[in-house]
Amino acid sequence: MKFITLLASFLGVAAALESSGPESRVTRMHKRSTRPEMITSIKMRTPEFKTTISAPTEKRSTAALTKVSGLQQRSSTLQARDFYECTNPELRPSVEDCNTIVSEVLSTDDPIIIAANSCLTYTFGTCQGFFCSLCETFETTTQNIGTQLDNVVALCVENGQPGTIVGEDAPQWEAGFTYAGQGLPTYDVC
Repeated sequence: MKFITLLASFLGVAAALESSGPESRVTRMHKRSTRPEMITSIKMRTPEFKTTISAPTEKRSTAALTKVSGLQQRSSTLQARDFYECTNPELRPSVEDCNTIVSEVLSTDDPIIIAANSCLTYTFGTCQGFFCSLCETFETTTQNIGTQLDNVVALCVENGQPGTIVGEDAPQWEAGFTYAGQGLPTYDVC
């Protein structure tokens, strides 16, 4: 009997604490069922144009390269002795993002010296553009880099593929586009 009395007392105290008044119960229920605030404005992040120095990381065979024909080039700076490769990875850069990189690079006319086995990397949105010196230090201009990148857009990116152009004659170089954050290709042409 004592046990039942003790149990009833505990249940009575618990019920008293639970129902301390209709106002507090309504308040507690309101607290539990609060809805998240409605979003009234969304801040859109705009992609940044970034330039960095990096090194090629993915060795590729020159057997995969295709000789550039005169009909495929968008500008006269691409030589018939140059080669290119368009690839089909799962992640592909957008044409608009790659064209933004070309426009940004072409908007300046600066001389640039690139050390052997080094790359200038340009990133915007989903696109990563690169221009690398493969065998020896390479002197060029941003106009030349932008023009070569524009050729890659014409040969590959406009067809939904990242790609690379390789100049096999000294000084050897490569220019191209990958999906942002991916490794940079390199070809053994030295």
